[in-house]
Amino acid sequence: MKSTIIQQAPLRLITVKAKSFPEGIRAAWQDIESRRKIKGRKAYGLIYDNEYFAGLVSDGELEERVTGLQVVEVRGGPCARIKAEDWNQRTGEIGSLFAHMAAEHEVDPSRPAMEFYRSFTELHLLLPVKMKSGRN
Repeated sequence: MKSTIIQQAPLRLITVKAKSFPEGIRAAWQDIESRRKIKGRKAYGLIYDNEYFAGLVSDGELEERVTGLQVVEVRGGPCARIKAEDWNQRTGEIGSLFAHMAAEHEVDPSRPAMEFYRSFTELHLLLPVKMKSGRN
């Protein structure tokens, strides 16, 4: 599966950190869902080395204060992207898809790998990459 390069906008998310990775991912999403309505919200999973954060794009400072959830900001920039259809039936493939993108591109380690939950069936895997100089 070939990846494409996109320009990811900066993100400001309210998050719940998984107690373990990858085993704690479901519990982190259940925790954030128990505090905030997810339907209609932009949802991202952030992967920093061996840490995972379930996150929703913040509605603003009021929501951030009221929930008390950790706020994480991610710089924008180029990302390799693979779209995974029916992702909830294929969660075991996610790690290998990220590895495939990492083999194709020079990874930018200053930003996290991301999962953008476009819908209940479509997941965008986003891997921050460094742009090669000299290209227009």
